Amino acid sequence: MNGISLQGKGIVVTRPRAQAGEMLTLLQAQGARPILFPAVQIEAPENWQSLDDALHQLVAYDWVIFSSRNAVAFALSRLQSRNLSWPTGPRIAAVGRETAKALREFGLQVDLVPRRFSSEGLLESPELVAVQGQRIALFAGDQGRELLEKTLGERGAVIDKVLCYRRGIPGANPTPLLHAWARGELDAVTVTSPEIFNNFYQMVGGLGQRWLKNTPIIAISPLTAAAVTTVGLAAPWIAPEASAAGMLAALMAWAQGLEPVA
Repeated sequence: MNGISLQGKGIVVTRPRAQAGEMLTLLQAQGARPILFPAVQIEAPENWQSLDDALHQLVAYDWVIFSSRNAVAFALSRLQSRNLSWPTGPRIAAVGRETAKALREFGLQVDLVPRRFSSEGLLESPELVAVQGQRIALFAGDQGRELLEKTLGERGAVIDKVLCYRRGIPGANPTPLLHAWARGELDAVTVTSPEIFNNFYQMVGGLGQRWLKNTPIIAISPLTAAAVTTVGLAAPWIAPEASAAGMLAALMAWAQGLEPVA
């Protein structure tokens, strides 16, 4: 990347271990030292009823929207465990490239992926503008944004929000991370959702929060960046697209000495 390198840089990766593989590989290829510290815990829903009901009536939907890779993993694993198959009929939309990739790995055709990998980008798609009277299933986790559900409902669609998984704060011990920080081995922190940032901010405690004031933060989206500045931290570098490649590009911008772009 134009001679810019992350060689020897300690980069904190806050995604769950199961979803961090691509980011870790990209960082290692650039000579960085990835420091995995998951700041969100993904768990099965307490009650499968919402998901089971939706999976048994998939054929009734015009669109099925998947909000994340986690939604794909839990929904389609459940589909297979119940010996069900995906019917012909409903069109499939993915909020981003990674979600679409996960769907294709399950053998499904993805009919809509927005140019901007976000809920806002999905809502800009012509296919989801005129949805009056259409029935749409939104496969998502708890504590998620309500933008898709609210906006599509305002456009006249009948929305079924389907709970696929739960998110929580891991019980990980932050002491090793804080020790690495104290030794000067932690150069930047990457965060891929507002929730992950907020969890991380809570997990590192007062000491880590003070150090964060002088630690570069790389955010996957403007929404995530807003969570960073809301607690009084400096504006982070923002990925040009919501993907591991986008995060790497933002890290390169930081390594090159470029200022964050508002």
